[in-house]
Amino acid sequence: MTSVIIMETLSSWEVDREDIRFEHMIGEGEFGHVVRAGLRVPEGYEVLVAAKTIRPDRKMASTVRDFRREMDILARIHEDNEGHPNVVKLYGVLTKSEPQYILVEYASNEELRRYLWTLREQCKITGDRKLLERLGFASDVACGLSELARLKIVHRDIAARNVVISDRKVAKIADFGLARDVYVSSAYERTEQGGEEELLPLKWMAVESLRDGVYTCESDVWSYGVLLWEITSFGEEPRYAGAPMHPDVCTILELLRKGVRLQQPQNCPLPVYRIIRSCWVFNPSRRPTPDELVRKIDLLRPQRQAAHPGYPGNHYIR
Repeated sequence: MTSVIIMETLSSWEVDREDIRFEHMIGEGEFGHVVRAGLRVPEGYEVLVAAKTIRPDRKMASTVRDFRREMDILARIHEDNEGHPNVVKLYGVLTKSEPQYILVEYASNEELRRYLWTLREQCKITGDRKLLERLGFASDVACGLSELARLKIVHRDIAARNVVISDRKVAKIADFGLARDVYVSSAYERTEQGGEEELLPLKWMAVESLRDGVYTCESDVWSYGVLLWEITSFGEEPRYAGAPMHPDVCTILELLRKGVRLQQPQNCPLPVYRIIRSCWVFNPSRRPTPDELVRKIDLLRPQRQAAHPGYPGNHYIR
């Protein structure tokens, strides 16, 4: 019955293949790839989209499930056709012929992780750390996460590689289910869960997700803390002190149980690191909500403080 409801929901998003003009591949991974394309919309003009699909030779039950999950979640977020400014925009799906595609907005600045790498190289030349710009991205993602929490949607893979930057420098949460398949990344480790091999982003996962396979809005907040760590470190890959670069589940769990957390990045202001650490509280109920994260981050941004005069003063980062 659920699958029927999903199909009915997706039918309104179905587009004609004749309206799609495929260009070139912009991302490829073990199970899927993304192609830049032009989509002719009902208004008669063409928009750039990222067309995501599963590789024909890697079409397994788990990849098809994740692909359909992403379609369903994006359709739920866009039930009013507007979506949310900090979640990647859905333009349509192609399910009535093979290969099937999810069509989302094309982000000219690629993913947040790569954008942070660019800022890091610019900082070496100019000395400008662009901290306020980076905190703006952090606020954007927290706003998007708040919308997901409102809809009771759990992303399960909040990370800089799964956030895109628009041409207007707005950060948007993306990749609701196929993220591990699209991009080749050392962030994912192979594990066996329920007798099925799965790629999991271990260093971004909450302790309860690692231990029990439980994913909640609170576990997304833990992952958001790692994303904020990535933002303040210019996109470095997380590494726990005393652990290998790619530890297994048991190693990470043991470290977290001992209270080991990612260390404060160089030049990361202490108020920001305190927000990061608050996301990694062992008890999920004691972690900040996405709305609280938005407020805390915006308190550190003077331009937002000017827009919200009710905020207390003298907390922002100069």
